[in-house]
Amino acid sequence: MLHIGAMKTGTTFLQQLLADHRTALAEHGFRVPRDQALALRGVLDGTPGPDATTRRDRVAGRFLREVQEYDGRGSVVSWEFLSFLDPSQARRLLDALAGVEVDVVLTVRDAARTMPAQWQTTCRNGTTLPWPRFARGIGAWLDEGRDNRAARLFRRTQGVSQMLDVWTGAVGRDRVRVVTVPRSGADPLLLWRRFAEATGIDSDLAVDPDVRRNPSLGHPSCELLRLINVVLAGTAPAGSEQVIRAVVAPDLETRAGSEPPVRLDRRGREVAAAWNGLVRDAVTSAGVAVIGDLDDLPVAPPPDAEDAHRPSPAELLAAAETARAGLLGLGATPAASTPTDFDGAVDELAAMIREVAGVDLTEARRARGRGRR
Repeated sequence: MLHIGAMKTGTTFLQQLLADHRTALAEHGFRVPRDQALALRGVLDGTPGPDATTRRDRVAGRFLREVQEYDGRGSVVSWEFLSFLDPSQARRLLDALAGVEVDVVLTVRDAARTMPAQWQTTCRNGTTLPWPRFARGIGAWLDEGRDNRAARLFRRTQGVSQMLDVWTGAVGRDRVRVVTVPRSGADPLLLWRRFAEATGIDSDLAVDPDVRRNPSLGHPSCELLRLINVVLAGTAPAGSEQVIRAVVAPDLETRAGSEPPVRLDRRGREVAAAWNGLVRDAVTSAGVAVIGDLDDLPVAPPPDAEDAHRPSPAELLAAAETARAGLLGLGATPAASTPTDFDGAVDELAAMIREVAGVDLTEARRARGRGRR
């Protein structure tokens, strides 16, 4: 069973449940292979085998052997980047799994939740796109077919029609299932129960919902990362991105409970509803089984949409102070005097990131409860 994502649809939650309950699942006949992301990279991009020169390819060889030789009810594999595959890449993966009966699960979620989450991820990964432009760009593509960077980014991660085309073409529509992510406020285990139904896992298997989920950033912290990206654009030394991902972003996550979230305004809600309509049409047209309810993807914006939050200078300065403390812990040199305006604070942080780019981040990751991903 391949769970292919999409991104921002509860994948981390489901993957952690699978990993934490590996032993119980094995007792019920389901194998959850280890090192799945590394193994799948090796299958798709390397030469898997026990004597391969890289750890990635050796792990890939072990993964293929374990899946092909397993005689239980099935193996469960979850990696959201499988949703990015084109037909030839999907075929490469299936060929590598020769002899294994493959079914595919695709999770889908309300765009009013995936749009803010996806912009947040782009801020972590170096984007300079402001939030209003990100949301408007998706709307411009929906309304007028106008191509733009925001729309391309969102289509790549949330283009359900293309994902279904690839995977129904690869395994047949009868072997593809779509699971809808429940609306906000639902029982946290409802998504798991739907996923279990899609994969054939016993519904009476007791699981603990208190597992790691993808941590969020508040809007001020996201905007701070974006402004740092603007300053670093085109000039960042190698290793800067790793410092942001491993140190700056995790430190800013600690502020999420005290910061306003990234919110859609009325126009953004309209865009999200229109996107949901595209997803529902794609699922219906594909003729695949749906576990859950397509009404979890509302096609009418709520009448009481809030105004989008605009981070204030004070909020940005507070976030900058948190980021500054983490960089000091890496040995970065602060400015001679603490900046009192957020432009100065952003410049200081960018300079500190440049200074420590390339340092060993092992201890920093461990201190923040992160390993290499």
